[in-house]
Amino acid sequence: MNTLPILSLQVWVPILAGLALLGFGKSLEKGAKAFAILVSAFVFLIATFSYIRFDSNSAAMQFTEMNEWIPTLGISYHLGVDGISIWMTILSALLGLIAVVISSPTEKQKAFFSMLLILNGTLMGVFASLDLVLFYVFFELSLIPVAILTLFWGTGDRAKAATKYVAMLFAGSLLMLVGIIVIGMQMKGVTGSISFDLTAIQPAVASGKLWAGAAQLQSFAFLGFLVAFLFKSPAIPFHTWLADTYESAPMGAIVGGVVLKVGTYGLLRFCLPLFPDAVKQYGALVAILGAAGVVYGGIVAINQKSVQRLMAFSTVSHVGFILVGAFSFNHFGLMGASFQQFNHGIASAAVFVLLSFYYQRGGGTNLSEMGGLKRQMPIFSTLFLVAMLCNLGLPLTSGFVGEFLALLGSFQSGMSGLYGLKVVVAAVAGLGAIFSAAYMLYMFQRMFYGEAIDRREYKDINMREMALAGIFSFIILGLGIYPTPVLKAMEPTVLSLKNSVFPTTDVTLVEMPKSSDKPRLSLTGGR
Repeated sequence: MNTLPILSLQVWVPILAGLALLGFGKSLEKGAKAFAILVSAFVFLIATFSYIRFDSNSAAMQFTEMNEWIPTLGISYHLGVDGISIWMTILSALLGLIAVVISSPTEKQKAFFSMLLILNGTLMGVFASLDLVLFYVFFELSLIPVAILTLFWGTGDRAKAATKYVAMLFAGSLLMLVGIIVIGMQMKGVTGSISFDLTAIQPAVASGKLWAGAAQLQSFAFLGFLVAFLFKSPAIPFHTWLADTYESAPMGAIVGGVVLKVGTYGLLRFCLPLFPDAVKQYGALVAILGAAGVVYGGIVAINQKSVQRLMAFSTVSHVGFILVGAFSFNHFGLMGASFQQFNHGIASAAVFVLLSFYYQRGGGTNLSEMGGLKRQMPIFSTLFLVAMLCNLGLPLTSGFVGEFLALLGSFQSGMSGLYGLKVVVAAVAGLGAIFSAAYMLYMFQRMFYGEAIDRREYKDINMREMALAGIFSFIILGLGIYPTPVLKAMEPTVLSLKNSVFPTTDVTLVEMPKSSDKPRLSLTGGR
């Protein structure tokens, strides 16, 4: 236990600040943004402090907080982070701060920034929750701010987008709730009392007691979790809400960068360690969905007329790589999936932040009406180029690291005899990467080259905007050249996840050794 509740501060400071902001009088309307920036900056500093204190050599949950919540139902307030979730909290804190800084609503500023703060707090709760019911509560609460922001500050058919977003994701999450109840009742059969604590459930799963004689029940619960997370990610065929949300939501940076990562995070955090037999049974199917998503997302993206819809189907394609890597069940693939969900949060947010600067200058969203921006906005075009190259996975950008490891893991999984079909899956996903280059280059060419259809003159980005966009370029290039800080923290957790599905080593990479061990192969170059 920690004397300083680091994780609770990250969760509740923005939520309580957002609620307090709603209660302030009209006199604080103009100061709402400054207040939200201060709160978001505090959360980011706390998240950074937690990483500085984080032990990257341990797979254990750190900064844990444990208190009874509803003891009669076995529900606890249990928080903690490991090598995967620590990076998701940092991502959420960073993009939450940037989303507040770049947003300039013309009306109801208090309510707008209140929703952004509450959204950031609920996402922190999602990534730190170690109790299944607590996770579900934050998972559901995170839907509300996105829907409200889309409904009141969105564009286009915002009512339709908000309704579809809530209806589809809420319906999917109800299936997960059924799965959570099943796990709680199974724990009662094993221990004599209901429990939803992840750290208590995992040993029961590993020992074989939780699902003993209940293979069909395990598959039923797994499918409930799986569908909920595939909706949230989103993966095909559960993606139909995404394009409308991207097109209408006013805060694409945090939606694309963080909100969607809840789905892929859930697959890694819950599906793999809690349902090992069902994961093996359905893993090839999920990997096929991933490969199909890479190809489908790329083909559909290149045919889109608006930037937001193109980026929506680009996200479907990137989620496909994460699924292919995660369900390869080996070290390379899981490392790629874990890294790629963090990287895509940065890469997609970089595009949306830069696009927000363009929209603030009066630019439109229709690609057919763009052109010639390179001449007018050379700095903007350079930073956009970096973000674009990351999204298509160019070597020496962070986008390459995740995609390469995910594909390598899938190939190795197929070649090792686990699932021969996965060689085909990896090949299809690899060929699908060609489409990523096609649609990103198409978007870049339409925006920055050719004849300027829009005759207005656009000013290049200023120093403040350059600094904000430069943060993303620094991360993209920095992690592309030297991804070790992220990979090193993730590696022990990834090994633990792999061993939860296949207890025996099935690839050449093994656990990071102790100081007394002989040297072993490691992604991060450790001894």
